Amino acid sequence: MKLFITIMMCALLSTACVKQKIHQGNVIDPDSIWIIQEGDTRFAIEQEMGTPMVKDSAHPKRALYIEEFYDEETGEKYTRGVEVIYDDAWRAKSIRRFGFE
Repeated sequence: MKLFITIMMCALLSTACVKQKIHQGNVIDPDSIWIIQEGDTRFAIEQEMGTPMVKDSAHPKRALYIEEFYDEETGEKYTRGVEVIYDDAWRAKSIRRFGFE
């Protein structure tokens, strides 16, 4: 029994040492960013894109969808996203896409 516990502890400790590159933020489908257009309602945009990563109470009419990920081939970290600014009727007034080159 002690041998089993020792083996399990070693296994758990060794997995804690492995550095995982974690995908953070929204998972943005590059096709979805071109489906949403100015004039779309907030509901329609959230149906397509999901819940925004950033909803700032200081800027309630702004929604940010941000994705950070590592390229598997190069190991480089990339950030890309979509910023949506809504008007008073909660329709998209402007949409800015970045990092999708």
